[in-house]
Amino acid sequence: MKIINYFKNNKALIVILILAAVVRLWSLNNVPPHLTPDEASLGYNAYSILKTGRDEHGKFLPLIFKSFGDYKPGLYVYATIPFVATLGLNEWSVRLPSAISGIIIVYLLYLITSNMFTKDSKLSFFVALIAATNPWLITFSRGAWEVNLSLMLTLLGVYLFLKALNENKYLLYSVVSFALTFIAYQGAKLSTGIIVLLLGIIYWKEFWKIERKTIVKSAVIGLVIASPILLSIVNGQSGRLEVFSVFSYPRSTEYVQNMLNEGKERIGDLNYYLYHGETYNFLRGVLGRFFNHFSGRFLFFEGDFSNPRHSAPYQGQLLLIDIVLLLAGLTYIVRNYQLSPKFYSLIMFWLVLAPLPAILSRDQVHAVRSLNMAVPLIIISGLGLYYLINLFMNNKYKVFFYILYTIFYILSFLYFLDAYFVHLPKHQSKLWEYGYKQIVETVTPIQNNYKKVVVQQSFAQPYIYFLFYRASGTVGSNKYDPAKYQSENS
Repeated sequence: MKIINYFKNNKALIVILILAAVVRLWSLNNVPPHLTPDEASLGYNAYSILKTGRDEHGKFLPLIFKSFGDYKPGLYVYATIPFVATLGLNEWSVRLPSAISGIIIVYLLYLITSNMFTKDSKLSFFVALIAATNPWLITFSRGAWEVNLSLMLTLLGVYLFLKALNENKYLLYSVVSFALTFIAYQGAKLSTGIIVLLLGIIYWKEFWKIERKTIVKSAVIGLVIASPILLSIVNGQSGRLEVFSVFSYPRSTEYVQNMLNEGKERIGDLNYYLYHGETYNFLRGVLGRFFNHFSGRFLFFEGDFSNPRHSAPYQGQLLLIDIVLLLAGLTYIVRNYQLSPKFYSLIMFWLVLAPLPAILSRDQVHAVRSLNMAVPLIIISGLGLYYLINLFMNNKYKVFFYILYTIFYILSFLYFLDAYFVHLPKHQSKLWEYGYKQIVETVTPIQNNYKKVVVQQSFAQPYIYFLFYRASGTVGSNKYDPAKYQSENS
């Protein structure tokens, strides 16, 4: 009866969640048009664990997986195993953990907003609707992205933390959720740390009202769960930090000297420290990357221009209508800050600090490492919609406003859907390594006609596609046994 009553009382939420599910699940096996090497690796290792208990390299139930010279936390692999077991090894089973996480993210944003903003329940529905139709969240829900699973766990941790302030027992579950993000995504060491730090500072007084026993118990269990990843920093399995860090790319001495020679300057001169010093160069690069993530080019018009695979063509990370909603939302926060200072402080500091993992990397923008930005942006947009509706509620032009807003919202969303489902497969198929599955399908039936079949090695790691599609039974008469590859690869 409770479930039936819940559905009756939350019809709007159910409709929003159905919408979120449709845009995240429809044609999931075909759009994006091909598995990336990382997706194929996650799926194949899940299959290998399922069949043999070992990964592709023969390691028994590892928490950290070696993949293409990198080391990745393995929670997504284990989350994929039930889907591989029931659906087989295919695009659906590999992408479903992320798609389901994306639907849960919409629901968690509804719950978090309901908990933090008790003044009016309409805001929670607005936030959920904007989350359900947000291009950033949809894009990373439709591929096997570990960061999307990590974001879902982060939001679960936030929601449980807020509940723990009134019911202490939820603190343990919150800490476990945060700790699991470490095992889900390499970048969570920084992105999760930022959120935990903000919650600790903003809710400092409320937090220390929790029983000390509960705090200590939760902290110990959280450290135990996260310890394999924390220790990986020491033993060299912390990911390609040196490759991706902006600080790993200083200018060469020759380049700097040539630049100084042009102006007849020397190292140690005042001009050198003001204009040419390496410290200033890195500072300029980091600040430039920070502001890039708040630019119209990134948010509304082009998306991740450094990594086009991270967004739909001709489409920013947000809908065009969000330009209006964000301005309205920021206006509402400024005017009503005193009504809920902790809520607004958390949202604004979250927004400012969320790009930190991205701005410390070599790319000018990076939609994966800055995915946490989507959360405060969506909530601010929700506040903007809430503000505008209340502003026009008693206005004689309210019907005109509602109709105009609805038309522009639908047009913005349809524009994204067209860019993603129609243009992306046509214009970005190369970015998704389209063709490797077709190579496997072409080569496998005729390979016995030749002594040797040579496939050019590339950044796309073609071997993983042969393992994936041969093991899946998609091609060939017999599935390729992962134990055979383990013995040959050991």
